[in-house]
Amino acid sequence: MDTQFLLVLIIGLLSINLLFVGVYIILVLKEVRTSITKFNEILETANQLTKSLAAPIITTAGTIEAFLHGFKAVQTFKARKVVEKGGQENA
Repeated sequence: MDTQFLLVLIIGLLSINLLFVGVYIILVLKEVRTSITKFNEILETANQLTKSLAAPIITTAGTIEAFLHGFKAVQTFKARKVVEKGGQENA
């Protein structure tokens, strides 16, 4: 066998091998792209879920806070009436 023929054969085999590796890398990158797209959809769903859960909690917290402010206002009015009645009895 001639040395030149052997080198051409090795270069040809390496080129074919490199071609297969390139195709495999392209297929792996497509699969990674699909996985990332699915993961993004999962994150979007989780984001929507947390927003839908947060809205009623915020509303409930606001309602409770408003009730407590109203309760404090009633207590303040009652305290003023007691102070006014005490001041009128002393006069």
